[in-house]
Amino acid sequence: MKILRLTLATVLAICCAAALQAQGSPPSAVDLIHQVAANELADRLQQRKWMYRVEKREGNQTLTEEQVETKDGPLYRVLAINGAPLDSKQQQQDNARIDHLLHDPSQLFKLKQAYDEDEKKLETLMRLMPDAFLYDYEDVEGNLVRLKFRPNPSYNPPTYEARVAHSLAGTILIDGDQKRLAKLSGRLISRVEFGYGLLGRVEEGGTIEVGRVPVGPSQWKTALINVQLSGRLIFFKTISKLEYETRSDFRAVSVDLSLSQASRLLLPEVVLKSVQF
Repeated sequence: MKILRLTLATVLAICCAAALQAQGSPPSAVDLIHQVAANELADRLQQRKWMYRVEKREGNQTLTEEQVETKDGPLYRVLAINGAPLDSKQQQQDNARIDHLLHDPSQLFKLKQAYDEDEKKLETLMRLMPDAFLYDYEDVEGNLVRLKFRPNPSYNPPTYEARVAHSLAGTILIDGDQKRLAKLSGRLISRVEFGYGLLGRVEEGGTIEVGRVPVGPSQWKTALINVQLSGRLIFFKTISKLEYETRSDFRAVSVDLSLSQASRLLLPEVVLKSVQF
């Protein structure tokens, strides 16, 4: 039975390699990851801006938003709560929120900082992926190549964030034509402790899922963020990173778009025309 499993694994690896060679790509799984990471990082250098629909969970609510990226950070309008469009009072409150943001640099800075930090996390993951994990071919689905990944025991994570990422194991879907990340699904296979557990920990079993979609020639955007992590920090403060967000209907906007221009794109009479509840 063991010989049979080895034979099947060998046949699968040969099939995956043949599919990749047919697409002009080297058969080595780690070489493929290097190419994917390079393409993702090169795309991020372009600093393109987009407008898109967001569905996300906040507590017990599901929010529908329209978001625009600008040179000064993102701006969004809430369109619906739990699938129901905002009533007149809720629209007035959202108008006031947007107006306050436009006239309060400190709030804008906080919003941009949070957005940039989320983007930086994906960039950090891309940079450590070639070295932090070991990869094996698992399957080919059309032009999508599935790899299994697990922690590389030879890798020494330089930061707390890298230590959490390095504890993941799971699967990666790669677009074999464009050599781009289509989906990453990982699970923490061990508890991550900081300062021997005295400074904090992240519990085993947490999951991270990221989905990416093509939005233009050599241009991809994050369409799914699903993070379910829990643990404790210093002084027994419970931490819970629960985030579920989908993004769709991507439309390119000017890279020099200002916040005032973005606010006009988000006027109710503009965005509500395309919304179906």
